[in-house]
Amino acid sequence: MFTTDSRTETFLSQMGVEFKYTNSLSYSQLYENWTTDNLARPTAIREEAVLDYAALMEGGSPAPAPILSSSHTKTYSVLDGVQRLSAGKLAGCTQFPAYVVKCDSDDITMAIRVLSNSRLQGHAEPIEWTRRRAVEVLVLQRGLSVAEVARMGGWKQADVARTAGAVEWRDTVVGIGGPEMPDNMLEVLAQCVTKEDLAADAQPIAQFLHTVKKARLSKSDACPYIQDFFQPIAKASKRHGVYSARLQEFTDQPEIQARIHGRQIAHLSKDVCLRRNLRASVTILEEITETGEQLLNVDEFFQLLRKIEQQIHSLAKHNPKAAMAAVPADMWSTHAQD
Repeated sequence: MFTTDSRTETFLSQMGVEFKYTNSLSYSQLYENWTTDNLARPTAIREEAVLDYAALMEGGSPAPAPILSSSHTKTYSVLDGVQRLSAGKLAGCTQFPAYVVKCDSDDITMAIRVLSNSRLQGHAEPIEWTRRRAVEVLVLQRGLSVAEVARMGGWKQADVARTAGAVEWRDTVVGIGGPEMPDNMLEVLAQCVTKEDLAADAQPIAQFLHTVKKARLSKSDACPYIQDFFQPIAKASKRHGVYSARLQEFTDQPEIQARIHGRQIAHLSKDVCLRRNLRASVTILEEITETGEQLLNVDEFFQLLRKIEQQIHSLAKHNPKAAMAAVPADMWSTHAQD
């Protein structure tokens, strides 16, 4: 059914806990909610994993022994192995061997519960999900440092720090009534506004973020809109009104209307499509600047830029509204040359 496993023993040793291997435990000794209490997965029991383990056991291939911890009530909590124990019970077993951990730190015990799946390479969840759960439970709830969790999980500290930042921003956005947003969008948001400003003007900001999500904008498409919406406002007393006006302006954008109401972007007017693509180009250039990448064939980019300028120049000459607003197009208009 179960057997000793060197990977489990190495992992527990690295976590700095005492443990013993015993083969005299029964299912009746387990904590009553062991089948539903599983922090290492979004769903406590994965049926496919249970069936896989059950098939291996029936074929004579034992699985690694689960990891348990004892309590003062003389029951055992399952730190790792819910799927394997479920498979054993499905196969009709009443007793089983296990590693029993002795540890004075609830933080370390919780870390074993959260990290063992990924560290022991069983039927593990995606690494991004596990890292996020580790941040939520160990960093934000238990107060462990990013460095500690990175070391325990075998991850780069920068990756854990980035995940921690995203989770904190997610909680902040949801806390003001905003939507769940992907990490890359939260990174853009964090560059444009503070958490304090979000809370100070929650209603229009939350509605703006809901509209961004409803429009299903990609990061590159959303970035210019987010930057424009959170442009600095001189007077704090006017921020609510300014944000409300910006929300209306954003919602009225033809591209946003098309996305929200299900029309194809191809039906947008040409000027909207052009503006969208130019904004995306600016965003890409900013990303290149931040990463320090080098542009190859720079002359080709300048040729494209000159062609764009010439064509916009030509269009501006025939635009009677060009002289009505103080914009760069003014210098190309016929009125500016009079």
